[in-house]
Amino acid sequence: MNNIKKLLLLILLFMFLRPFAVASAAENDYTIESFTSTITLRQDGIVNVQENIAVHFAIDKHGIYRDIPFAYENDDGSKTYTEISVLGILRDGNKEQYDSYKNEGTLRVKIGDPNITIRGDHSYTITYTAKGVLRPPAGGSTHDELYWNVTGNNWDTLIKRATATVTLPSNGITQITCYQGSSGSREQCKNSKENEKTATFTTTRELPPYEGFTIVVGYTKGMVPILTVAPPEPFPYLKPKYVLEFLGIFLIGLSVIFFIWYKYGRDSWFTVPHVIDPHGKAEPLPLGAREQVVAEYTSPERLRPAEIGILIDERADTLDVTATIIDLAARGYLTITEIPKTWIFGEVDYELKKKEKDTKDLLVYEKLLLDRLFSSDTKIQLSELKRTFYDDLAEVKKQMYKDLENKQLFAENPETVRTKYLILGILLSIVGVFFFINRLTAESWHLMFLSLGIAVSGVFLLVFSRMMPRRTAYGRELLRRARGYRLFIDKAEKYQQQFFEKKNLFHEILPYAIIFGLTEKFAKTMQDLGVTPTRPYWYTGTAPFNAATFGQNVNQFSNSFSSAIASTPKSSGFSGGGASSGGFGGGGGGSW
Repeated sequence: MNNIKKLLLLILLFMFLRPFAVASAAENDYTIESFTSTITLRQDGIVNVQENIAVHFAIDKHGIYRDIPFAYENDDGSKTYTEISVLGILRDGNKEQYDSYKNEGTLRVKIGDPNITIRGDHSYTITYTAKGVLRPPAGGSTHDELYWNVTGNNWDTLIKRATATVTLPSNGITQITCYQGSSGSREQCKNSKENEKTATFTTTRELPPYEGFTIVVGYTKGMVPILTVAPPEPFPYLKPKYVLEFLGIFLIGLSVIFFIWYKYGRDSWFTVPHVIDPHGKAEPLPLGAREQVVAEYTSPERLRPAEIGILIDERADTLDVTATIIDLAARGYLTITEIPKTWIFGEVDYELKKKEKDTKDLLVYEKLLLDRLFSSDTKIQLSELKRTFYDDLAEVKKQMYKDLENKQLFAENPETVRTKYLILGILLSIVGVFFFINRLTAESWHLMFLSLGIAVSGVFLLVFSRMMPRRTAYGRELLRRARGYRLFIDKAEKYQQQFFEKKNLFHEILPYAIIFGLTEKFAKTMQDLGVTPTRPYWYTGTAPFNAATFGQNVNQFSNSFSSAIASTPKSSGFSGGGASSGGFGGGGGGSW
């Protein structure tokens, strides 16, 4: 396994360093002296683009190539398509030979004659139209915008100066901005509104390899139509022999993945059933084994709700953190107060207040959660955590994993195991996709389908990575008992005597009901049984107390809390999310 880790590290290091070595060599071969883009929005919603690229070749070259994306991935995994149509190519004012072909969402325009080489200073003019590149900003707005990556961030050489001019069909510019630098950079460049229909943009420094120049122009909503482009037709070239080759390599890959899971991913279990001993004799769980689950009236080995949640799905998630908050409140470490809506379309908010209580008996992750929640004050509102608690949440989850590993419930940190196989799956997918694209452009269908089989095997390893964490026999036995505890909560009406004997059992069980997704059902069952739990001192709501209503309130708080602590900031071109490489356009280029 150590050798595999070293190999993966070397591959990742090579992939990281290779672009810099290639860029350094390319920069010595040729340099872009200036990159001037003239962009015109037409009344019909199509955008005309003319790029004038002045290039100095230090050695003999055939010419340059320009990569222009036409497919963009959205946040939800879907894709937005545009249509790029090349109208003409000039070199030094004369028509120049070129080829164009599509490659993985990018149109490559390869300019030059393969039988002729050139050197020195030359000027290229690339004229094309772009359809489907105008959009309203994310979240809606009173304006539409052109969010355009002028140069692209994938040039492998220096761009000494870049400028852009945008012209609208009529007056209506509302705001402008621009960015320069590496992908994601917020560094501003120079911009100027010449009049109500024309704006200019200029970089303020040279752009090293893999840095770009992005502009944003907001204009009157509805000035020109917002056009959309339908997805292209799927790849039509299929033959039975190629499909069989793909299926063969894929089935081999799937068999290897199954073997890895069979040997390293299956849970262990005790050779003597129902043993509770972290060091007891164990063997791999037999395939198809069915374990007997009987009702348990308490949490097995006093495991906390989050520990049971991770034990069940092998993943620390926001629901586990939410159940921990309710659990800490029920145990007297904080209170939760419901804040009613301030207007009809508003949302219910919650105030969390820390209580003065010794935390020495808390688990490490529980204390960390309290410390991070109340780092600046002893009381906070849930709305204050939105888009601010994300990093703290990651640290709490990390400590949760460490706690279960220390208790010997897992053979290894589940997140570490998933990540290891995730990286291996990504590498296989990248290698397969790389050779697939390479063979696709060369029309080598035989190798293309073999490469596709490798890529799909990598994707399946990504999926199987979720199943690779391995519970110890001790962890597996506690999982069986945790399922018995769930059975007790789910079928509470069958075990009503336990609730009549101990009325406070309702509040003890509630955090576990959250983990099992049984909050409202459990609360309603208590009401139907006539069990009247004591009013919780740790939760103050706006409605009269009863078990069913309280269950709904806790479920609502759980959903709100999970949403708040997991949220991350999002924005558009003019707000915090605007950056170099954003928007449409982009790509890059090189010499050949």
